[in-house]
Amino acid sequence: MQTIKIELEDSLYENIVAKGIDIQSKIKEFIYETMDDGYPAISFEEAKQRVADAVEEYKSGKGEYTPLNDDFWGKLESKINNHDY
Repeated sequence: MQTIKIELEDSLYENIVAKGIDIQSKIKEFIYETMDDGYPAISFEEAKQRVADAVEEYKSGKGEYTPLNDDFWGKLESKINNHDY
């Protein structure tokens, strides 16, 4: 088991305790949520193959790419929201 040490100012800790918040369970919940991105795990070999495929697609000019200066973030957000990936 590993240990994570978090230092809080006394007044902040007292406010958290006074509000009845179980800080340890909140931290555990946060850590578990960050560990699981919702996608199934893939092997190292599969990851290497996906990268190789993406590089080949880029080199062959078959991919569709959006320049950063062409409303990149808006288009990315739209693709994510519409599950268009």
